[in-house]
Order: sequence, then structure tokens, then C-alpha cells
Amino acid sequence: MLEERLRSRLEALNRQPLPATKAAPRPAAAKPAQPVQSTAGLLDRGEPVATASGEHLRIVVPLEEFWPGGPELLAKRHTFLTEATGERKEDELTAITRSFPEHLVCLDLETCGLAGNALFLIGLLRCDLTPHVELLLARNYSEERSVLEALWQTLTGETLLLTFNGKSFDWPMVVDRTTRHLLFRGTPAPEPTHVDLLHHSRRKWRASLPDCKLQTLERMVCRRSRTGDIPGSQIPAVYQRYVETGDGNELEAVLRHNAIDVVTLLDLAIRLAKPIGQSG
Repeated sequence: MLEERLRSRLEALNRQPLPATKAAPRPAAAKPAQPVQSTAGLLDRGEPVATASGEHLRIVVPLEEFWPGGPELLAKRHTFLTEATGERKEDELTAITRSFPEHLVCLDLETCGLAGNALFLIGLLRCDLTPHVELLLARNYSEERSVLEALWQTLTGETLLLTFNGKSFDWPMVVDRTTRHLLFRGTPAPEPTHVDLLHHSRRKWRASLPDCKLQTLERMVCRRSRTGDIPGSQIPAVYQRYVETGDGNELEAVLRHNAIDVVTLLDLAIRLAKPIGQSG
């Protein structure tokens, strides 16, 4: 009230209204991490696929459903990287730019335990036609061989395989299970070009982050957060119950967990990738 009376007196002396005072703008709040989109009913979207080894379930979901706007961001980032000029050292991170989109495959496994146990789910993210997540599920232990065979049909001599800690776990597991099932009849399995993003992520972000676990990078670098995610330690038991009962309710969380892992892999890859550059 005192301020209004003072304002009226000053306006009377000046014979004209004084300009209204504007409140100081509030500082912009830090952009929160965006929640990862929920995609329900993954198991119901699967279709049986036959290989020479038998059948397994194949679930295909467009990347857009897990990461709205993701395909457009990837395309813009790739355009920037391929149009960048200047001499660049050829290395694994440059290879990501060269291989994207048609030859890049992100891979993540879900298994029944540590090395020596069966694997039951292979998550792939491919961008050859349109970016999509592809989940290869063994509905029981006998379908593991068919899942592995389908994976090998996906990999070509030009494939660049991306994993997170895959050189220590995922790829040795694939090779071990492939050997146990005699898929190559005793001859060594092919070795695709393989980039493990864990090591590159540590080099780039370990000084600024509390750790370089995949979900830490997802939250603090990719700015996305998960809700209701299943701990990895519970996954083998969930699969065992699914095999015993055929009830897929709990398995939905495992499928979603695996799918989001490969989405984050691709997001990190395009952030780590280096420009191709020009020679000469």
C-alpha cells in the first residue's frame, strides 16, 4: 500500500503515469532428465521365426517408440559428423560414423547367469532401413540355438558391432554358446569388427561422473531416466519362472530393460563418434 501511495504522488507531480516496474526474470531451471518411454505388450507383439535350428520369438519395435524424436536427432548428428572438415585420425570412433546407419548393430544380452550359463535374449538395434529394436527371445532353453543362429544371420562382413562391456562379457558369451551348439561345426566363429563403448565412455566422462555404468551415462549424458526398471540380478529368476509357467507378465520388464539398453548404446555411440573429415 505504501508503494502505491508513493507511486500516485509521483505521478501527480510528473502529470503522467510512470512506467510499470517489471519483475526480475527468474533463472531458468536446469533441464531435467526425460523419462524413458514405456512400451507395453512387447511379448504379444512377437512373431515366431524359424531357422534351421528351430524356432524362437522375434519382437520388432520402431526406435521412435522408445525414444521419441531419436531418429531425427541421430540423422542430424550423423549429417554433422559426415560434413565436418579437417584431417582426422582414423580410429574406432571414426568407424562409427562411417558405418552408420546401414552397417551399425548394437547388441546386448540377457543370460541365465555368468559365463557358462545359457543366454535367452539378444537385443539388437539396427538402422539399415528404419531405426528399430529387434529382440530375439528363446521361449525355453531349447530355443537358444535358434536365437544364436538368427544373430549370425544378422552379422555380415561389413557389420560394426557395438556393445557396452561386450568384449569382456557379451561377445565371449556369444562365442562360447555358439561353440557349444556346434553352429560352425567346429570351425572358429567369424569375428565382426567390434567397438566396446565402455572404454571410450570412461576416457571421455570418468572425470566428471560418479561412475561410468550404462544407466549413469543414460541419466547424466543422454538425459533420460528409467522408472520401474528391473535389477539385473533378478533377471535369471524371472526367466526361469517364465519357462516354468508360461506367464510373461514379469518378462515384460526384462524385454523393456534390454531394449532400452541398446537404445542407450546407440545414443552414446553417436555422441562419441568422430567426424569422418577430409584427407589432403
